[in-house]
Amino acid sequence: GLHITAWQFWEPDPQRDAWLEALIEACHNQAILVYAWIEFPHVSEKFWQDHPEWREKTASGQDAHLDWRKLMNLADPDCDRAIHAGLDALISRFDWDGINLGELYFESLEGYLNPARFTPFHPQVRQRFQSSFGFDPAKLYDPASPRHHLKTAGPMRQFLEFRAGLTHSLQVSDRKSTRLNSSHVSQS
Repeated sequence: GLHITAWQFWEPDPQRDAWLEALIEACHNQAILVYAWIEFPHVSEKFWQDHPEWREKTASGQDAHLDWRKLMNLADPDCDRAIHAGLDALISRFDWDGINLGELYFESLEGYLNPARFTPFHPQVRQRFQSSFGFDPAKLYDPASPRHHLKTAGPMRQFLEFRAGLTHSLQVSDRKSTRLNSSHVSQS
């Protein structure tokens, strides 16, 4: 099988689309399966540029442009709807054999000790956490706060569990929302 970087084809482009259609057809003629490789919360470069309000934030408050991935706030209902509409369009535009939903998680390569790489801290996510736990997770990085992660482990543990639950709910949501049946969807 061949896994195509589908974020490069998120937005329709006649020339690129024709090239991909020809590639998929050539693969199918050789009995090679072709999968759309999706890297949520990265969507595409244009999606990132067009929707700064939906950009995920790091714990340091910066846009979450980590390595090559530009992360979007999948917990935002408007962003989620736009992504699912885009995913439906991408799936129907090409003759895919399935979808690889790769790496749908929140960045933290170095863990919570590096706030410049720790996500999700979009204001909506912070508000959602605060509604459930009674404090803004930004306090985990405020040295004056009694909830600062170096002073006590409990509040950070709460946020890490919240994060894990949010990741799981996004994975389940994305898996259920695809129009391909579950045998065609893989997650890595």
